[in-house]
Amino acid sequence: MLPLVKVAEMSQSIDSENFTVLNSLQLAGQRTTTSISANATFEIRSPRLVQVKFEEGFIGTPQLTDSLQIPENVECLGQKIDLTPFKGIINSVQATASFWKISISRSNIAKSWLLTTYLDEELRISKGVGGNVFVLSKEGGFLLPS
Repeated sequence: MLPLVKVAEMSQSIDSENFTVLNSLQLAGQRTTTSISANATFEIRSPRLVQVKFEEGFIGTPQLTDSLQIPENVECLGQKIDLTPFKGIINSVQATASFWKISISRSNIAKSWLLTTYLDEELRISKGVGGNVFVLSKEGGFLLPS
């Protein structure tokens, strides 16, 4: 059985000068894609421990990956029905796609920590709250060719 949604892309951008992080996830369905992202600030507590505070998240309006083919008209019960107005509506919906902003700074998931258990030039392995383990590879590294 095929899953309804798959992870198309996942990334994390770290700005070490401003102590901010952007986590991004792009999801793909059969005919749509959408993205989810979260901004966070971080504070280095020790050489291995980082305190993370999530500020806000964004959920993208789903985008059609294939263009819909709508005929000019259809015949129903001997009547021709003009469908050209629907083409304009669909194009308008896609053109005005945006993101929903979600404030998460006051939620119970807003503060977290990461304990780095391994780090080199291309790979980071960290353990988070609840025992979650994160394995991250640098873009262009041996796991993620550029």
